[in-house]
Amino acid sequence: MPKDGKGTASAYAIVDFDGQRRRTKTKFRDLNPIWDEKLEFLVHDIESIATEILKINLYNDKKKRKISTFLDKMKLADSVFVKVGAESLVYYPLEKNSVFSQIKGEIGVKVFYVDEEAPPTSM
Repeated sequence: MPKDGKGTASAYAIVDFDGQRRRTKTKFRDLNPIWDEKLEFLVHDIESIATEILKINLYNDKKKRKISTFLDKMKLADSVFVKVGAESLVYYPLEKNSVFSQIKGEIGVKVFYVDEEAPPTSM
């Protein structure tokens, strides 16, 4: 993780899935952030889940400049989605933004789905 002038970073994640976006809280001055947050996405078309990609982008929160710095990213295909109860913490390497990127590391995630019946529509 890149360091600011004080030797640390303030990271947060933006997670995109099925046209929806979620953001974690910023972990201030932490080179090894642990979010321990549950981000929920509603899947409208279960048939399309096989083609969906879960994208996680990491940023360094620059409060003074009001512009966040992109750190790194990772993508997960549907093959890692398991039913609730079968999930486990899995670590994935971060993808380098460019060949010159000094950032390296991994991110641990638990990805699972809950199969719920849609409520009946009232007429």
